[in-house]
Amino acid sequence: MGITRDDPTRLKNLLATLPARPGVYLMRNAGGEIVYVGKSRSLKSRVRSYFAGKRRDPKTAALVEAVADIEFIVTGTEVEALILENNLIKRHRPRYNVMLKDSKTHPYVRVTLGEPYPRIEKVRRVAFGDGHAYFGPFPDEGGLQHILDLLSRTLRLCVGRKPLRPDKPAAKACLRHHLGQCQGACIGAVSPAVYRKAAEQAVEILSGRVPLDLEALRARMHELAAAFRYEEAAEMRDTIMALESFFQAQKVELSRPIDRDLWGVAESPDRIVVSVFFVRGGKLLGHRTIEAEREPGAAVRVLLGSLMMRFYERNLIPPRILVEPPPMPLAPLQEFLAGLCGHSVRFGTARRGPVHRLLRMAGDNAREVLRTLKSTGPARVAEGVLDLERRLGLPRLPMRIECIDISHLQGADPVASLVVAVNGEPRRGEYRLYHIKGVAGIDDPASIAEVTRRRLARQVREEAPLADLLIVDGGITQARAAQAELAAAGVDRPIYGLAKREETLVPPTGEPVRLPHTSPALRVLVRLRNEAHRFANTFRAKTSARRVMRSALLNLPGVGPRTLQKILAAFGSLDKAGQATPEELAQRAGLNARLAALVHASLQPRVASPRSPSSDPAND
Repeated sequence: MGITRDDPTRLKNLLATLPARPGVYLMRNAGGEIVYVGKSRSLKSRVRSYFAGKRRDPKTAALVEAVADIEFIVTGTEVEALILENNLIKRHRPRYNVMLKDSKTHPYVRVTLGEPYPRIEKVRRVAFGDGHAYFGPFPDEGGLQHILDLLSRTLRLCVGRKPLRPDKPAAKACLRHHLGQCQGACIGAVSPAVYRKAAEQAVEILSGRVPLDLEALRARMHELAAAFRYEEAAEMRDTIMALESFFQAQKVELSRPIDRDLWGVAESPDRIVVSVFFVRGGKLLGHRTIEAEREPGAAVRVLLGSLMMRFYERNLIPPRILVEPPPMPLAPLQEFLAGLCGHSVRFGTARRGPVHRLLRMAGDNAREVLRTLKSTGPARVAEGVLDLERRLGLPRLPMRIECIDISHLQGADPVASLVVAVNGEPRRGEYRLYHIKGVAGIDDPASIAEVTRRRLARQVREEAPLADLLIVDGGITQARAAQAELAAAGVDRPIYGLAKREETLVPPTGEPVRLPHTSPALRVLVRLRNEAHRFANTFRAKTSARRVMRSALLNLPGVGPRTLQKILAAFGSLDKAGQATPEELAQRAGLNARLAALVHASLQPRVASPRSPSSDPAND
């Protein structure tokens, strides 16, 4: 049944008469293309929500704007709606539906127990209900091949691609049978019952219920080496390493031989990232990262349900999946997954113990991946920026950091510098210098407040980006002074003072934070603080030199304030006047030859220090 948007009256009437039953709805654009497929246990409430009230996000608004026609299909149950939605999404691949971006497809081992002569092979997808046994996923594909070679040779199992039939034996035996590495199932040299015992032994080994004798394998490796069969010994060595990696040296080993999938979730307004950790037999085998754009108006729990449906269609499903928050709709998803794998599937979380730590690790991994995806450019987010956000618990990624430093000489010539880092790297073109104008004497907090106020005023006036993190040189009083100015302007940004000696971050309120000396976060901040300190000191020295030069000129016979003004008007600064010849001084400033020579001699020893990176000494 269709709903045409061209007729507002008909659209309103049909939205009002939508059935409050489970079903699937298909949204089409003006060209008839399906742009979104959704499901709901109540079509009436879900479809009407798109057209009622304000849009919750730009993507939902764009979707509704593109919709020219809506169809819906009523189903008997919510599970049927779930399955139908999944099939329609795979068939039409609508623009606004969530599409998985999988980091990597780890291989599985399949023992084809559903065949008379079971084979052992590597596969990429799990096919449920085929009667075969699956193990994995295996993150180390090279090591997996060594394990398969060892098992197939030791148990003399077939590794061919085609199923073997007892009633149609091959005319010739395969090469592996001639080498003694196969029982000859291909030519019917062994009965299915005897051959199956070897296949079941492979299942026991892969499941971890029967351990392999690694010491015997090491002895064989030494025998091969002693017989100068080095290539075979090296191959045996690689096989032993692969077995140790899979069966013994896992990153995490739990006290119980449990099978779990742990889903760590991270979300942003436009996407969701999931890190799935695979625990098999109590060991962490590896993980997968899934990235997907957010569907219009969908909550993270609904997105998780959609992701899980598509993920587990081709991956092994454990009896228990740990995730926080739980997916929605939960009961239909459990029924769908149970129908795929043939056993019940429960969802939950872990509140304590090693499984809780592993689940937290999965969440941390997902957040790290999401942070790397937030970069505005093609480059990845710097490690120090990621480390800063994590260690300080910042509300946003500190892609833009600004640092303020004050410099003066016993209270004279107070100046300030503001330096900027973007993605952890100095942005010298955005450095700024300030003459402190409204503070008398030595008062660093008041100077910090003045610079913060002037900086904010200019950023607002020019609609420039604000800092994600503000660092001030000093302690808690300096940090509080800057925070007060931000609060007065209605700006909420994290602020920390960074003292030079202790290298401790001091917030306006709360406990100080001491970063490890080896942390990338501290390296970013110290580099920026030192840059601000250098820049401020250079500017202060230059300012002091100008003041001294002015005083020296005014003490010359025949030079008064009017003559000084002529020189500044002609050259712009005393620095440039000091670089001129006496003849240029006389000509451009209107001085007589004697006075020009006197001024030139006075300026020469006091030419200012080399120019700083800023082209604008910022009288903001």
